[in-house]
Amino acid sequence: MSEGYHIGDELETRPYDAGLMRRLLGYARPYRRVLILATVLILLTALLGSFVPWLNWKAIAWYINNPDRLALQQQALAHPAPETQAALAAQLAHDRLYLFMLIGVTALLLLVESFMQYAQMMIIAFVGQKTMLQMRMDVFKHLNRMSLRFMDRNPLGRLITRVTNDVEKLQETIVSGVVQIASDVFVIFVVLGFMSWNNWRLTLIALAPLPAVFISSAVFRKYAQRSYLEIRKRIARLNAHMQESIGGMRIVQAFVREDARFDEYKHRNADHRDEWLRQILYYAYYFPVVDFLGTLSLALIVLYGGSQILRLQHLLGGPADIGMFFAYVQWSERLYGPIRALADRYNLLLEAMAASERVFGLLDTPEDLPNKPEAVAIEHIEGRVEFDHVWFAYEPERWVLKDVSLAIAPGERLAIVGHTGAGKTTFTNLLSRFYDVQRGRVLVDGLDVRDYEKTPLRRRIGIVLQDVFLFSGTIEHNIRLGNPDIDDAHVRACAEYVNAASFIERLPEGYAYEVGERGCNLSTGQRQLLAFARALAHDPRILVLDEATSSVDTETEALIQDAIAKLMQDRTCIVIAHRLSTIQHADRIVVMHHGEIREIGTHQELLARRGLYYTLYRLQYT
Repeated sequence: MSEGYHIGDELETRPYDAGLMRRLLGYARPYRRVLILATVLILLTALLGSFVPWLNWKAIAWYINNPDRLALQQQALAHPAPETQAALAAQLAHDRLYLFMLIGVTALLLLVESFMQYAQMMIIAFVGQKTMLQMRMDVFKHLNRMSLRFMDRNPLGRLITRVTNDVEKLQETIVSGVVQIASDVFVIFVVLGFMSWNNWRLTLIALAPLPAVFISSAVFRKYAQRSYLEIRKRIARLNAHMQESIGGMRIVQAFVREDARFDEYKHRNADHRDEWLRQILYYAYYFPVVDFLGTLSLALIVLYGGSQILRLQHLLGGPADIGMFFAYVQWSERLYGPIRALADRYNLLLEAMAASERVFGLLDTPEDLPNKPEAVAIEHIEGRVEFDHVWFAYEPERWVLKDVSLAIAPGERLAIVGHTGAGKTTFTNLLSRFYDVQRGRVLVDGLDVRDYEKTPLRRRIGIVLQDVFLFSGTIEHNIRLGNPDIDDAHVRACAEYVNAASFIERLPEGYAYEVGERGCNLSTGQRQLLAFARALAHDPRILVLDEATSSVDTETEALIQDAIAKLMQDRTCIVIAHRLSTIQHADRIVVMHHGEIREIGTHQELLARRGLYYTLYRLQYT
């Protein structure tokens, strides 16, 4: 797939695909031995469960309704001789003993069946969680390798859905669902085998309602599948509205649109509710119909077998046998349960095919900024940066940078200014190779950034953005970012050096203070100081400050300016700023306009020219 791969909002179904199924089951291949054990347990469970009605049949035929004992009872009633009474008592004791033994065997079989079901469920749960873990790790790892261009084209909510909902559906349906389908099929064939082996005519009578069951299942599958898709679409729209409303709550309240947003949410919520009720209605039709047909099967068995018993005729070539009648009633009940479940599970299987196509579509999206086979794993850089006739566009032919050429010497402090949209931040994206240029080259120490391995290159580049991103966790964690080479002493030293220690030590738990989601417990200035401490702790050779001093008060800006001065020492620095007061001491200032470099010089030189920089300066200070 191309880098333009786009993930849709809504779940669709697709026909069963054996290739997708093989690929899905490939995640379970490392656990094939335990899955084979689970399959054996399924087969044994089906055999034991179907063997119990046969034992009940024989308990009735051999001991409860024993012809020999019944004959002795009739003889004892007709001729109550002592010998007859003794023989009857002995036969009764014999039947009672063996009946209890048979009941004990039945109870033991049921106990073993329950244990096997428990073991089977535990195995399936184990394999399901393992496969889901591996699949989620594969998706997350793949996302970490994708470029920002890919992230721009695929909204965060959809990507999270791939990692969470779709993978979970695959785990539930492919691991549990496939095993349950196999279990249901085993039960059906085993029960049919027992029934046919004992009396195939009575088996045909029990199966007489089956065509109606198949027709009902086909109709139910069609409507339930359509309803399920509608539910997924409507919950997607409902969640999207909720996310948008919460994310834009400031605008909603500022323009007093609470009632309008509430009415829209109420409408979408009602749509979702109505579709849920419609799906419940389909289930309410289907399951009673199948239950009725299953009961009809029992009624036919009762009608046919009971009439034979009442007339005391031979039942299909054998003596009238109440035990057989009782066993076939139990077998029929065990037969129609799995048949009823298969229709619903087949729907889930088709839905899993759609989910798997989306997950594998994401996994198959090639990394659009891969390392070259001969890429250089850089260990140290001097910090020389050069843009050589660079052309770049986020969208085709909409150029953000146009034939930009610029050389930055090691240790130089370069500032980039310009109106919003002039292309300033794009320098950062190209230098760290978040995007690749369409034309020209971006070089570090004379080598194209595309010739470096990305990870070592990015380790040498530190970035501090205007909107500082902090992860949920402690202050210490946000400075270290999981790097084991940065010890506690270094974390504290860096915070002290960039003036962050003063506010950190005033917090309730100091460096163990939880910053909250995206650093919501801290002010803008505090977050920026933490960003400086984080950059310093990772010791970059090239430092990029992207609007790092905006949106703060004067006192905090003084702390930040002091931190910046310390952080810039002995590093190549690129400062992107709107506020010209923060970059007056830069070695050079580059003025961008519509993606082109219009002016380069020191602060005083640019003011003296009375050009674009002079205009920007006057707009800010007059």
